[in-house]
This record gives sequence, C-alpha cells and structure tokens, in this order.
Amino acid sequence: MTTREPASTISPSKSNDILLNSYSRTFLLLLSGINLALGLIFYIYPPIVISYWPWPVKELAVRFLGAIFLAIAFGCWSAVHADKWQRAKILVLVGGTFFGITGIVSLVRGITVSSDASTWAWTGYFLIAAAGCLLLLHRAGWHRRQAETPTSTMPRGARLFFGIQTSAVGIFGIMMLLVPGLAQQEFWPWKVYVSTLQTFAALFLATCLATGWATQQKDPERIKVLLPLDAVFPSLALLAVAISWSVIAAESPSWLVTGVWVGLYSFVAAGSTILYFALTRRPR
Repeated sequence: MTTREPASTISPSKSNDILLNSYSRTFLLLLSGINLALGLIFYIYPPIVISYWPWPVKELAVRFLGAIFLAIAFGCWSAVHADKWQRAKILVLVGGTFFGITGIVSLVRGITVSSDASTWAWTGYFLIAAAGCLLLLHRAGWHRRQAETPTSTMPRGARLFFGIQTSAVGIFGIMMLLVPGLAQQEFWPWKVYVSTLQTFAALFLATCLATGWATQQKDPERIKVLLPLDAVFPSLALLAVAISWSVIAAESPSWLVTGVWVGLYSFVAAGSTILYFALTRRPR
C-alpha cells in the first residue's frame, strides 16, 4: 500500500522548475482579477473613484493608479503562466513591494490624519496583498539550487537599458517616498497629495528592485517575463497624461520637468517593448 505525499508549493527535486500549488495559483489569480477590475474602473471612470480613495486625488492621479493596478494584474497573471518559478518570482516581489509600501503609507495616514472606513478598507487590502506575495516568496524560495543553463545570449544593450532605468527610478523613488515635498517641486509635472506621491514612489522602488535584478541575469527568458509589465505602466501613464494635458500645462514646475518626465517614461515604454519583441522573435 502506497501513501501520497502532501501537496507542496515546490518540487524539491527540481528546484529550477518549481510548480506553484493550487493555493498559490488561486491567490495570484484572485489578486490579478481584483487588480484588473480596479485598474479598469480607475482608468476608465476616475470620477467614480475619487470619493472612495482614502486621500484627495485628481482624475489624472486616479488614472495613474489605474495604470499601476493594471500592470500588477498583468504581472500576477504572467507569474501564474510562467514556465518556471525562477522566472516568475520577480513579478511577485514587485507586487509585494508595491502593496507593502502603499499599505504602510495608508496605515500612517489612517493613524495620523484620517481613520474613516475607506482608509482602513484600502489599508487592509494593501497589507493583505503584500503579506500574500511575501508569504509566497518565502515558501517557494528565491535562490536556485542548481545552475540554470541560458537558452540564448542577452541582447546587446539590455543591461545598459535596465541599468539606466534602475538608477532613475531608484533615485526618484527614494526622494518621492522620503522627501515628497522636494520631489513635488523639482520633478513631478503636476500637483499631487503627499500620500499619492508616496504611492507612486512604491511603484518606482518596486520597479527599481526588478530592473536591478534584471541587470544581473544571464538568461534572456528570465527578463522576458518582466518586460510586458515594464511596458504597460509607462504606456498607460503617458496616455493618461495626454488625456489630461491641460493639467500638466497648468501645474508643471517647468517645461524642462515635463520634457524630462515624458522622455523617461517614453524611454522605458519603448525600450521594454522593443526588447520584448526582439526576444520573442529569437529562435530558441
């Protein structure tokens, strides 16, 4: 008579081919669905959201938040459908970092400024989502037990592209989180509430971790899974800015700030898209 081993998050004999169990897949799919719904509502119907967000926001900021939620939704979906956990794990880290920092920002506001029901509802969602992502990372593991053979060589310029992006979002993200007033004055192209800027900082810092990780990879397939997410947010952000260009024209500190901002987002969106299709067309 044989006994069945209990279901596990990973397969210990194939550490580079970790398979997520049904609970992990369900969590990621649920998180993807929730963020997809939030992202579509935020991006398409921003006036509906304004009164339910835990601090004051404008329509442009709401669309920005919608772009973030849509990018996270795509990342969770990609993590579920990635061939290997070692290729998908970075997407879970991005989600956990963003939700964790945003949850702390919302929690601090709830304690110090406003403690209404919407504040605690959003705080609870952010912290639960962050805890789920970090628990998944803990159970599935981060480090490889065996060396992974690259399927092809890294495209020329890929590390430089990710390196530039890492430096930019890292510096800006730290300033936006720790000295939002200075960041608002120096390089953000429209006026936003402090907590909103710190929420954007959460995405910047999560992206910094992801692109910094990408600079160290040797297998192009490990960065390929990150590229769609890296292209979705800046593309939707640029579209949101185009829709509300009158706000930018009226509130930007200078045309230089606007130009640098648009240039950085365009660089990331175009670079990620080009790199993704370059890798897709490569023979395996």
